[in-house]
Amino acid sequence: MRVSTGMIYSQLTERMSDNSAEMAKMQARLSLGTKYTRPSEAPDDVARVQSLESRLKRLDTDVESISRAKIGVDAQAKAMEAASELMDRLKEVAFQAANTTIGEGRRQALAEEVDSIQRSLIDIANMRDADDRYVFAGINSSEPPYALNADGSVVYSGASAPLRVRVTDVGFEDVTVPGPTIFKPITNGTISTGFFQVIGDLGDALRDNNESARVQALADVDQLVSNSSASLARVGGTQQRLQLIEEQARETSVRARDTLSSIKDLDYATALTDLQKQEVLLQASQSMMARMAQLSLLDVIR
Repeated sequence: MRVSTGMIYSQLTERMSDNSAEMAKMQARLSLGTKYTRPSEAPDDVARVQSLESRLKRLDTDVESISRAKIGVDAQAKAMEAASELMDRLKEVAFQAANTTIGEGRRQALAEEVDSIQRSLIDIANMRDADDRYVFAGINSSEPPYALNADGSVVYSGASAPLRVRVTDVGFEDVTVPGPTIFKPITNGTISTGFFQVIGDLGDALRDNNESARVQALADVDQLVSNSSASLARVGGTQQRLQLIEEQARETSVRARDTLSSIKDLDYATALTDLQKQEVLLQASQSMMARMAQLSLLDVIR
């Protein structure tokens, strides 16, 4: 009988120790809000958590890069939209200039308007984005790329390479682009004429009353307008692509966070229920120990 009592004491003591240890673990998990307190408790889950957390950091970096790229691309699109309106008006002016019966006063007025359009387009070409980058200066985005000289010529001093940022693991996007890729020169046979020189030539043809130059300017301006429309479409396509990439990155990030939470985060309702269960078991074991301690010799003999 004494052996059986000793066995019961031993079992109760072991059970109480297990209950206490389990309660301590649950209390620690509740305080941390995680399913484990040490990596050794769930090595497989820890490995998955580390992988997901690393992936989330890369995704957050990608989203930040995309946002930075969108700032530049949105500024480019805004600039190109403004330039497109000016180019439409320039084409109207060129069409009027090609009229051989146009009077002197009208020609001079149109020449002044051409000069004004050119200055406005130069301002657009020197536009900066919200991060204070010149969006048509390439990698040299801290300095204005275009300058209007006293003789009426326009000089590009920006870089020939675009400023690019990484937007995905393997993808890059141009944040600031070289001006000549947007404000493209035109080609007539083997002769290439700069974007702003075409506009300047139109103004000079009007002032000098050069009919053949005015007619040629109409064809040249028409080519500029066509190039500008293509550039605007290109920028619009970049905007759509960045929007799609950003949405995909955010969606992937949400899924990764949900998966991480399911692996790592503690279910408080379930944990509290388990903790209460262990408390009840511990109290029951303590009660049985107390009752056994009160047994008399007569109770044992019986």
